[in-house]
Amino acid sequence: MPYCPVCKYEYRPGIKRCPDCKVSLVDELVEEKPKLIEEELVCAASYPFEAPAQTALLQLESQGIQAVLQNEVISQTDLVLAWADGGVKVMVRTSDVRKAREILESGDS
Repeated sequence: MPYCPVCKYEYRPGIKRCPDCKVSLVDELVEEKPKLIEEELVCAASYPFEAPAQTALLQLESQGIQAVLQNEVISQTDLVLAWADGGVKVMVRTSDVRKAREILESGDS
């Protein structure tokens, strides 16, 4: 099925252009990840395992703070190496670190 790369609407086969956006349709939509690296990232918290780090990530995102995990893959394969590097880290923008730590310490979601 063809898709509009602008409005993401799916069209019937045979249609070549989006009538609303006036652009050519594509066969597949490319998933775009939100840009986070506009500012230096710092560690807001670290956890021994990926599950609590994922929970923290969801808490922050529910409060409008973008975050990423660091070392989550290492923690799945080599726990000792992950611990040597500080565990699974929740990384946020420098400007968000204080608010992120407050959210995580209070347990608000």
